[in-house]
Amino acid sequence: MSNDFPPPQQNPQVTPQAHPQPGPPNNPQPGLPTYPGPAQDPAYAYGPMAPQRMPGSVRAARIVLWVLAGLVIIGSIGIAATGDSETAGAAVGVNFLLMVAAGLAFRFPKGGGGLRVACIVLMAFHALSALAGAAGGNPGGLVPLLGAIAVIILLAQGTAGAWFNRPRP
Repeated sequence: MSNDFPPPQQNPQVTPQAHPQPGPPNNPQPGLPTYPGPAQDPAYAYGPMAPQRMPGSVRAARIVLWVLAGLVIIGSIGIAATGDSETAGAAVGVNFLLMVAAGLAFRFPKGGGGLRVACIVLMAFHALSALAGAAGGNPGGLVPLLGAIAVIILLAQGTAGAWFNRPRP
C-alpha cells in the first residue's frame, strides 16, 4: 500500500521536550494554575470582610418587632375607644419591653453587639410576661409570646452576630 500523504514537516528550530518544565515554586504540579491564598491576596489583608448588607434574619427581626409594636398600639387605641382607658394603659404597660425593643430596632442598621444583646434580653423578659399573661387566661398573650421567641431566634443566629459585631467606620 502506498501512502498518499507526505510525511509531516518538522520545524528544525523547535525541539520536542521530553519532560515538562517545573512551574513556579508555589505551583506544585506543572500545568495547573496558581491561586493566591488569603495570605497572598491583599483583599484579605485584614481578615474576612464584614457583611455589607443587613442579613435577612436581622431584617426579619426588625419587621417582627415593628409589627408587634403596631399591634399593641392599634389594640390599645381600640380598647381605649371602647371607654376602658385603664385596660388600654395596662396593655401598653405590659408590652413596654416590646416597645423599647421596637425602638431599638431603628438602630439595627448601625449595629453594635450591645444592641443585639439588649434586644435579646428584652424579648426574653417580654416572653416571660407574655407567658404569664397566657397562663392567667389571656389568649392574646400567645401572639406576643410567639413574636418574642421569633425575635430571639432570629437575633441569636450567626449572621446576626456577624452583622452587629462588624467593624464600623
